[in-house]
Amino acid sequence: MRNLGKWGLVCLLAGALAGPLAALGAEFDYANFNQEVGLRFAYGKTYSKADVRLYSLLPRWGLFLIRPGQTTLGGLGLAFVVEGIVSVASAEETGFEIGFTPMFQLSYPLTKGVLLFLEGGAGIISESINSPALAHAFNFTPQVGAGVDIALAPRWGLTFAYRFRHSSNAGLYNENPAFNVNFLQMGLTYYY
Repeated sequence: MRNLGKWGLVCLLAGALAGPLAALGAEFDYANFNQEVGLRFAYGKTYSKADVRLYSLLPRWGLFLIRPGQTTLGGLGLAFVVEGIVSVASAEETGFEIGFTPMFQLSYPLTKGVLLFLEGGAGIISESINSPALAHAFNFTPQVGAGVDIALAPRWGLTFAYRFRHSSNAGLYNENPAFNVNFLQMGLTYYY
């Protein structure tokens, strides 16, 4: 419950920044864009079995299937996104993970320059984390998250997001020490 309070505080802070920052991107308009490319930085921490902290880079590319703000789905937008992940893991010893995740993103424009979104998908990842309580080598990563994108300039957005990720080998091997991670993310997105 204490963690929910922290996430709520982060969301409130992002919302408080949304108004002043949105003025910077006054000419921002989702109707002008078909694709996005971006980079997010993430901090994640496991909350079961072992204490592992992840410091991640998440390069991403997305294609709007339905642009936010159109009347097709009552203003909801739909995008297909492919996101990579490269992480340094801090556990008993330093480790790493590398992989990618195809996702769908459902979005709703709060204002012309503020976009709320939900995203989720399932990817694959290779992990080398020295902890007996965690899965190793090849794993699957179903995940879901939410966030806000705030216009900074006519084509640039600042992103704040939360993501929950599960990691396990889906029963491919007898040993399947699955683990879950909460991620806080911040990044930049370029729309074109």
